[in-house]
Amino acid sequence: MFRRIHEHNSASLIIDLRNCGGGRDFLGKKLLSFLLDQPFYYYYDLIYNGLEFDFFRYAEGEKPLPDDIAEKRADGKFHDVRHPNLGLQQPSQPQFAGKVVVLMNGGSFSTTCEFLANLHDRKRATFVGEEAGGGYFGNTSGPTVGVTLPNTQVRVIVPLRTYYLAVKDGIQNRSILPDYEVKQSINDILSDNDTVMFRAIELARK
Repeated sequence: MFRRIHEHNSASLIIDLRNCGGGRDFLGKKLLSFLLDQPFYYYYDLIYNGLEFDFFRYAEGEKPLPDDIAEKRADGKFHDVRHPNLGLQQPSQPQFAGKVVVLMNGGSFSTTCEFLANLHDRKRATFVGEEAGGGYFGNTSGPTVGVTLPNTQVRVIVPLRTYYLAVKDGIQNRSILPDYEVKQSINDILSDNDTVMFRAIELARK
């Protein structure tokens, strides 16, 4: 796709991440790498509080996490040493240097929000829509354990790894805030009137 954008000499790029619930970690970093022209850090740290927990006994067949995925350090926690998004990352080619406009809303979270936070922190795009759904500075996700509570039999999913993003300019306890807040009304949705995209196109053409 970025080769096609380069071949067409496109001056602006709109990335629609509304209701994008995330996915594989490396894809967020890969997308960012086409929009930056300097080496960058994506994650500051990835931490497990432990490799096994008492609640594992409520998870059928659950075993401790492998020792080689993390390194126990002076803080007593286990720091991921294998994730490909750790360490200095390199830009990808062909790099897009034009204007970037990103659409987002409360359904934008997890890997999507990691990408959004890194992009926002570097002031590399204009953000349109509504506040995103994930934390600006990171999240808890990655490997998960399915736990069945013994009394209620309610099943819950417990994530084990805390992600700390290499960002610094966000607002505590908030997500990425839009530069231009645009909310869809019920009538807009029913009539397929995408006011968020229309605003993004206006900004991309300026």
